[in-house]
Amino acid sequence: MTGPALTDVHREDAGAFTAAWGLELPGSFRQGAAVEYAAVGESVGLFDESYRGVIDFLGEGVAAMLDKVVSSPAPALENRVGQNSCILSAKGRLLGAFSLYRVSDEHFRAILAEPTRDILLESLRKYAFLSDIEVRDATSEFSVLALRGPRAASVLEAAGGSEAPAVFQVASVEPGEVSIDCVCAEASGGYELWVPAAELVGLWGVLRDLVADAGGQPVGWEAAEAWRIETGRASYGRDYDGDFFPVEVNEEHRLSYDKCYVGQEVVARMKTYGHANRKLFHLFSANDVELSEGVSVYSDSVEAGRIGTACHSFSHSRPLALAMIQRKFFNSNGLHLEGGEPVEIAELPGRGE
Repeated sequence: MTGPALTDVHREDAGAFTAAWGLELPGSFRQGAAVEYAAVGESVGLFDESYRGVIDFLGEGVAAMLDKVVSSPAPALENRVGQNSCILSAKGRLLGAFSLYRVSDEHFRAILAEPTRDILLESLRKYAFLSDIEVRDATSEFSVLALRGPRAASVLEAAGGSEAPAVFQVASVEPGEVSIDCVCAEASGGYELWVPAAELVGLWGVLRDLVADAGGQPVGWEAAEAWRIETGRASYGRDYDGDFFPVEVNEEHRLSYDKCYVGQEVVARMKTYGHANRKLFHLFSANDVELSEGVSVYSDSVEAGRIGTACHSFSHSRPLALAMIQRKFFNSNGLHLEGGEPVEIAELPGRGE
C-alpha cells in the first residue's frame, strides 16, 4: 500500500495508520484523535491533505471552455480568486466537485477533496480537446496542507503571510526563499496551502512547530473524518458515486442556474419541478452501537437506505454516519439496522459557503 508524500515523515510522529483510497494515511498522532479534534475547535490543527487531487487547465480561451463545462461562471473570476464548482454528466449526475481558481488569465486550477480519478480527467479532457486546452493532473507537482481553527490565521502570518486571505482569495506565504500560494477555502476561516513538491517536507516541519507554539496539533485521519462527517461533506467514492445528483449529496451550493453548461437543464428542472428521490442524512446510533460503511438501514423489513462513511463524533459523543435514505423514509422515526439496533436520522447542515 502506498502513501502520500509525507508518509515517511509521519512514521516518526503518528500513533496509528489507516487506509483510504488505497493509501496509507496517519490515523492519529501521538496525542490521539480526541486531542487533535479539540485543537481544531480551540486553537489550530495542521492537516496533511497531500492525497487531494490538483488539476490545471491551461491555454488560450480556457475560461470560455470551462464556462461551457463546469457549473460555476469561470469567466467572471478575477485572477487569484476562486469559487465552488463541479462537473456534471449530460444527465445531470455529479462527476466531480471541486474549488476552481483562476491562477492567471489563461490558467485555472481545480482542487478536489479526494485523489484525482481517471474518469474525471477523461471527462474534462473530452471537452478541452475541442478547444485545444491542456488539462494536466498536477497532483505530483503540488500538495495541499491545511490549517483550521481560530488561531489558523495567526499561524499563517507567523509562517510569512503578510495577511490572511479572504474567502476564495489567493495570497502568498513566504516561509523562506520560496513563495507559496495560500487560499481561504472556507467561510469558517480554514486555509489551504498549495505546496510545491520540493518544499513539502520542509514546510510541514515549519508549520508543525508554529502550530505547536500556538497550542495546536497535527490532525490525523480519524479526527479529520469526524470533522468532515459532522459538517455534512460527502466523500466521492464512499458516500456517493457518479450516479447521484448534487442535491442528493448536499452539493447543490455548487450549481449555477443562470448559465448553460453540461447537465444544467436537468438540475434546473429538478429545482423547478422535481424532488430528490434519495438524500444524504446524518445517521446516529441510538444506543452507541458502532456504525459501519455499507451497512443497510431498515424500516421494519424494508430497506430504507445505506450507510456511507462513519465515525465517532467527538461533538456528539456517539457514533455518527452519513447515510443515503430513500424519499419515503425521510421523516421516519422507526429506522434500525439489520440486527434491530435503532438509529436516528437528521438533516445535514447547509453548505452555502
